[in-house]
Amino acid sequence: MEPIIKVIDIAYARFTAPDLDRMETFLTDFGLHRAARTDTALYMRAHGTDHHVHITELGEPEFVGLGFHAGSAEDLDTLSRETGHPVLEIGEPGGGKMVRLQDPDGYVIDVVHGIETVEPLPVRNEIVTNFGSEHPRKGDVVRLEPGPAPCLRLGHAVIHSSDFRASDAFYKRHLGFLNSDVCYDGDDEDNVMLAFNRCDRGEEFVDHHTLLTAPVPEKGLGHIAFEVQDINAIHVGAAHLEAKGYKHSWGVGRHILGAQIFDYWFDPFGFRVEHWTDGDLLNNASEMGVHPYSNRFATQWGVTEDERL
Repeated sequence: MEPIIKVIDIAYARFTAPDLDRMETFLTDFGLHRAARTDTALYMRAHGTDHHVHITELGEPEFVGLGFHAGSAEDLDTLSRETGHPVLEIGEPGGGKMVRLQDPDGYVIDVVHGIETVEPLPVRNEIVTNFGSEHPRKGDVVRLEPGPAPCLRLGHAVIHSSDFRASDAFYKRHLGFLNSDVCYDGDDEDNVMLAFNRCDRGEEFVDHHTLLTAPVPEKGLGHIAFEVQDINAIHVGAAHLEAKGYKHSWGVGRHILGAQIFDYWFDPFGFRVEHWTDGDLLNNASEMGVHPYSNRFATQWGVTEDERL
């Protein structure tokens, strides 16, 4: 079945939490910056041009849902016509328009267009890297400045789904995702239980995954992931978060599926957030990988998922 539209990227993640000050302090230490704040909501940006990539509204701790960028205003009209959900003005900082959907697990899915963009922020510790076969940095010494790892952008989200097949069908039908890698249960390769989904931007290369839907009995967030400059940023950011006393989750390591160098932490309300760099890039000509379910979060180096639990 042809998708209704094809989104072009993830826009933001939305949460509720009882203390906006605590959330802002953590996210600042993680490498984000305040974009806007009201009495009841906090909007945080990365170093790129998106107005905001993380929204927290006052309430009990909960992952609410995700926003995705539509390619055009016409795409919003098409999605509205096909789903019966209206095109709405976004009554939040940054403006724009959206069609608000709900996935099979009840997550709020905002498909947005026309949100204001902002000037990018400077990135600390940008260096040219020497390799064994190439040495482009000559005469310059590396002296890394401590502090938060500057988050360049929101890259992907992993969500728990109580019905993987229904969730997978929803996102492919409504948002046009492609499978990069899938994992199957048992000995039947057709018994797919998990999918790494990328945006379909034709011949343009995109992140290995923008959304991963994982089968878990109870809905919830696996994690949201922010791209950083390089492995130096991963380790400098980790040292800063450790010094601040935040709870570490998993890393540093390198995934097999997607190949990202990763490091995971918990925010003050138990939501997992990731720094990552150097992931695989695929386009619409890239073949789908098929793997046993046990390989879903396997690592090329670093602590494995089972070892961290």
